[in-house]
Amino acid sequence: MHYSLENGDNYINIARDLSFYNSKNEEITSRDGHVKGYIVDIRAYSTSAGAIFTATIPNSWRMRNSFRRFHFARDLMFDKAGITKKERGKYGQTIRPHFSPKSKADGYLDPQVLDIKNDATTSPAFRSMTGGEWTYSTLASSPTLQDNMLIKDIDLPAVDEWDLTVLGESRSDDETDGIKVWTSVGMIHAYNCDRQEAMPDSDTANYPGSAIRASNNPLSSLMTQTLTSGEIGEIAKDQEQEEPPYDIVQNGDSIDAVFNLNAYMASSGEAATRRLGQIFVPAGLFYLNWTGSKNTCLLDLEVTGVVLCKDFA
Repeated sequence: MHYSLENGDNYINIARDLSFYNSKNEEITSRDGHVKGYIVDIRAYSTSAGAIFTATIPNSWRMRNSFRRFHFARDLMFDKAGITKKERGKYGQTIRPHFSPKSKADGYLDPQVLDIKNDATTSPAFRSMTGGEWTYSTLASSPTLQDNMLIKDIDLPAVDEWDLTVLGESRSDDETDGIKVWTSVGMIHAYNCDRQEAMPDSDTANYPGSAIRASNNPLSSLMTQTLTSGEIGEIAKDQEQEEPPYDIVQNGDSIDAVFNLNAYMASSGEAATRRLGQIFVPAGLFYLNWTGSKNTCLLDLEVTGVVLCKDFA
């Protein structure tokens, strides 16, 4: 697949573009909600000097679980509305999220083909592919009212319709009495909020008895019957109170992209044409930044494999 980079931010949707090239729908998840990842070789050609770097969706358990959760939530949404799988459309069986809120606003690079002119004198020229329709998923829900609220009493729509982004926070443009109306929902962010991370049992003031009592725990001592049982209990108590080695904030590290590949392109010579390497692209969506001039760096992507992200972790 061939692209011409814009200066600054560029977003690529591999699954959509494979559909353009292959004339066949490409789904980014299996039919049971397991997200796919794309193994991609990158080659670049440049006529101006500049830096190029890419960032992808992290292949984390949070990301993979968020796809599964939204896959089944979307199925449930249709089921409750009495809409069968056949009625969802041939190409609407699985979800199609955006990379981030900005990728939705900016749009995605279109792959290019060599336009063969229908005459004997005009030379072929590159053009953006026309492609077909690629509809990003939209979901609908009711506002999450409290038990003492009625929809007629508050200034909110009865139905909340929103689209999906894999990364970034969920965004709302209206709020009444603490009830938000969403315009876009960050999948990982929403999964984090829904999961409500369990904190370690270190708060013995609010949760008395939740931590191991090191030196007076007969069950712990019973297993060893040695003088070291007190020390072992102390170790266990420390381990129990240890917090996770990763950020557990709902809108923290897990909703951001991860750097993947960086390179510097020269304006001529060997460094102006180079194979940048291979990257793994969860969900087929990734970000690319080019610091050189517009349309002076061409990109070739070759998809060499498609696997489930859970098998590549």
